[in-house]
Amino acid sequence: MTDATTRTLRNELWRSLPSGVIDTLTATFGMLIAVRVFHMGDVAKSVFLSATSGGMVASLFVVPLLLRAKSTLPRTAAKVQMLGGACMAVSAAFPHDPLLYIGGLSLGLFCLSMQIPLLTQIYRINYPAAVRGKLYAVTGVTRAAAAMCFGFAGGKLLGWDMGHYIWLLWAFAASGFISGFWTYGLPATPWEAPENSSTNLGSAWRWVREDHDFRMLLISWMIMGIGNLAAACLFVEYLANPIHGINLPAFEVAWITGVIPVLARILFSYPWGLVYDRFHLFTVRAVLNVFFAAGILCFYLGHSLFWWTLGMALWGMANAGGNVTWALWVTKLAPKHAVAEYMSVHTFLTGMRGLVAPSLAFAMLKVMSFDTFAILCGLTILSASGFIGVRARSSDPETSKRLSPGAKPERL
Repeated sequence: MTDATTRTLRNELWRSLPSGVIDTLTATFGMLIAVRVFHMGDVAKSVFLSATSGGMVASLFVVPLLLRAKSTLPRTAAKVQMLGGACMAVSAAFPHDPLLYIGGLSLGLFCLSMQIPLLTQIYRINYPAAVRGKLYAVTGVTRAAAAMCFGFAGGKLLGWDMGHYIWLLWAFAASGFISGFWTYGLPATPWEAPENSSTNLGSAWRWVREDHDFRMLLISWMIMGIGNLAAACLFVEYLANPIHGINLPAFEVAWITGVIPVLARILFSYPWGLVYDRFHLFTVRAVLNVFFAAGILCFYLGHSLFWWTLGMALWGMANAGGNVTWALWVTKLAPKHAVAEYMSVHTFLTGMRGLVAPSLAFAMLKVMSFDTFAILCGLTILSASGFIGVRARSSDPETSKRLSPGAKPERL
């Protein structure tokens, strides 16, 4: 490996630890505290659940602003991460104010998700194509391990006394600053964007028009994402809110929704990284969709501890592969200089469906049972696999070459 690759992997391994801590905020503790401590309504919970998606929507404008500022990728991403940590520190400093709790954490998550396309561009520049999935998966394992350990410790802490949530808030805030520190130290590899690159805030959309493969895959991601995100945002709500008839203790909720899926991510992130490097992208995506749907159906239709645990394990296993493909698939399609722009469009659309999913999920529960809700989400995800299959059969040789595995020359 080159010096840039080694240094990037080292810093990303260290950065994965605070990132894993923050993962528990979005997966478990944010909603658990909102339900058990502040007894928040659906609107407030939807705002929190949509925060990450809002940052993804805003990411569309990060690349043009970066071109205008003439800054480096790592330093820009690091500053945004530290800003996210500062927002979370506001929630920790005023822990008994529900408005500042939701507002500070939501703004923090907004910032942390806004810089995702910049990191993808860094991976494209510094990680070799033949092992990019494997290297990304290695950091995914340490990130998942950190999330599992913190999820277990945090669940125990809240099980003793829900008032200890204040310590969790400070941990989330500190993680934002630590993440920014390690990102700042990444190699400041020049981003060789063409001299005529547009700084128009909507310039990235031209790739949707010009690249048919990119456009078709975005449609598939949208179909799958709506069903998956709608189901995922209610995992904690389903087990923790007494109005649904389950009302598990805080530790059990944290264990099932926070530790079990993360343990599955630890076990399967590296294998999925190898799969990503060695199999066609369409095949990987279709198989992942089946596991996502199976996990959701087991969780919501099982009605027992065994099925909730199995469902979360299957969903976590799929999420391990989903994280790899979601973060890296544009590197197979995009020219070297345009990866961040491709990723900003992909992230923007992910954010849009993430903004819709929480409100849609709560609205669906007003007119149907959890069983019906789960079946609809599962069918939506499986239909995306069908869409991918149709596209795979009709793809031209150029598409197959771009999305097939192997250390082939990448688009410049």
